[in-house]
Order: sequence, then C-alpha cells, then structure tokens
Amino acid sequence: MCHTLRTTLVVVLAALLIASAVALAAEATMSGTVQNVDPHQGRLMLSSEEGKTVELQAPADLLTGLQNGDAVQVKVSGRTATFIRRQEGVQQRPDTGGALQLQPPGGMPKSP
Repeated sequence: MCHTLRTTLVVVLAALLIASAVALAAEATMSGTVQNVDPHQGRLMLSSEEGKTVELQAPADLLTGLQNGDAVQVKVSGRTATFIRRQEGVQQRPDTGGALQLQPPGGMPKSP
C-alpha cells in the first residue's frame, strides 16, 4: 500500500513539473515601448501596454537598431525575447523620451 502511494505521488509530481516547464516555455506576444536597450549584454527593458516594466534577455542581433522610445511587438518565451518587430506608424509616448535629433548650427537665428 505504501509503495503504491509513493509511486502515485512521484508520478503526480513529475506531471506537475513537466506541466510547469511547458507553461514557462510557451511563447506569448506583448507590445510596449523600449525603455532601455543594451545589445552588448543582451538586455531589453520594455514598458508594456499594461504599464508594467519587464526586463528581457535577447540575442544581440534582435536588439541592433532599437532605440529608447521605439514601439515594439515582442514574442517572449519565459524571460527571453525570441522575435522583436518595430511597430511603424505607432506614436511614441512622450514620457519615454526617445532619440534626440540634433539640428545643424546653420539653422539657428543670428543675434543682432
């Protein structure tokens, strides 16, 4: 009797571990705004549309060309970004900043 109970518990525990691993590995898609990107360390800080800030790991080739303030759609598996697409035509949120565009000095008005 005790052996049967122990075997049943081991089987149930193994099934729970497998189910949790599958749930963690499942891909989800999220949209948000890039808060910080570091291709050298493979890190991306993303402010989701739900207002949460998420730190993700990603290969450097996915992060190349991203800038703070970019609106993106990200496929996520656990804490790893597996696909990143910049959303064209999406208004950047003003509170995220973004890249500054410097104007050449020739366009400045002259003082009298």
